[in-house]
Amino acid sequence: MDPSRWGYFTEIKDFEHLEEEKRMMVEFYETSMTKIQHVPYYMRNLKKYEKYYFPNLISIGPAHAEDSRLLRGMEYKLMWMLMYAKESQKTPNFLFQKILEKIEELRRLFTPEVMGHLVDSYLDPQLAYMLLVDGCAVLQIMEKANLSKLEDLIVKVDIQVIARDLFLLENQLPYELLKLLSEDESKLKKSMYQFCKLQRTFTISESPHAPLFREPEHQLETLLMSSQPTHLLDCLRTYVFGIGMDSINKDECRVNVRQLEADIANSYANKKEKYISYRNIQELKAAGIQVKRQENISPKNISFSSSLFGGKLYIPPLIFDDSTVTILLNLLAYEMCSDFKNTFEICSFVKLLDLLIDSAEDVKELRSSRVLHNSLGSDEELVEFFNTISPGLLQNPNLYSGVKEVMEIYYKKKLSMWIAEAYYTYFKSPWTIIAFLAALIVLVLTALQTWQAFVSNSK
Repeated sequence: MDPSRWGYFTEIKDFEHLEEEKRMMVEFYETSMTKIQHVPYYMRNLKKYEKYYFPNLISIGPAHAEDSRLLRGMEYKLMWMLMYAKESQKTPNFLFQKILEKIEELRRLFTPEVMGHLVDSYLDPQLAYMLLVDGCAVLQIMEKANLSKLEDLIVKVDIQVIARDLFLLENQLPYELLKLLSEDESKLKKSMYQFCKLQRTFTISESPHAPLFREPEHQLETLLMSSQPTHLLDCLRTYVFGIGMDSINKDECRVNVRQLEADIANSYANKKEKYISYRNIQELKAAGIQVKRQENISPKNISFSSSLFGGKLYIPPLIFDDSTVTILLNLLAYEMCSDFKNTFEICSFVKLLDLLIDSAEDVKELRSSRVLHNSLGSDEELVEFFNTISPGLLQNPNLYSGVKEVMEIYYKKKLSMWIAEAYYTYFKSPWTIIAFLAALIVLVLTALQTWQAFVSNSK
């Protein structure tokens, strides 16, 4: 049979050669830096959610630079670039020359697919000009995007519309470029940190100006100031989960990723040992487990507690609408990029939610518990969202494993389930408690009368 008919390769390669290719690929993966790249194809190919990866107003970087629908955004970017140059007391030509001197290093921070025709070195001036305009615009937005300076951007557009585009995976600029244009790295990091604080993500804060993820504020700021993000979306991911892969060195990262790969393989090999028999919120509710709103709103703070009268699963408050889903999907796409070494915190969080949400009734239960606010559409649409995006995601088996296993142990205890069922049936409201106590008093008085009659007859 002709091997070319197989469609995979046109010549048969010996296995030793394949092993060498594998070794080279592993070495490349371990030593390569994370680059600006497209959303993984299988995520972008989910047509219903494709729009969440594309800019609405401004393109940043080469990925969408030739989109004719974003011409108005180009006018804004030129204005912001000139404003930034003036306020930083540097001429656009001076900044352009600085970029041109580093253009080879900067080009290597983008994948060839994203670069398109700009991958050729003879187009260095065009690439440098684009990076100048987009880089200065991003710096100007981050410095002015707060309630006291918003009018300085001189556009009649909601800042959330602009911010949405800046957090798209395909709209990122390398941190090295921003540092080159800023020169004051401390000021740049603080600006990025403050910009992340302003964003509405997929958790609800009681106050619109309160920090969304309640790691101790000084610890978060110290972490972000001491680390070097890959880009703005990477900075937001660190802000969401606090201390993570971003705060450790490359050698530790290499070890942890390899350990994670082994853990993932073991989790699939030992599937039967860690089988989760509950399938959704409704089944947990039937077993006496209630969902409660977690006051600490970091996604990693999901916990479970149990007592004689039932269990409680604490989940941080969540909000799903077009804006927050955009942030969530781009964070997921970033974690799934092949050259980004990470431990899949956001992916694992979504996989856990997918485990709990199986029907519209589950969403309704989360809404009634004030855990979830759904502005994405109907409850059925939110169920479809999780069922669609979750299957292709990797998860870290070490995250939330303790919560899952404790719930599984509780779920299998029939006595606990019976006690909880009786408790929530007869003590659910003050009226059922009063009725139960009244019945109990009647029963006790009847027993006392019977005993008194028996004693009298015995005499």
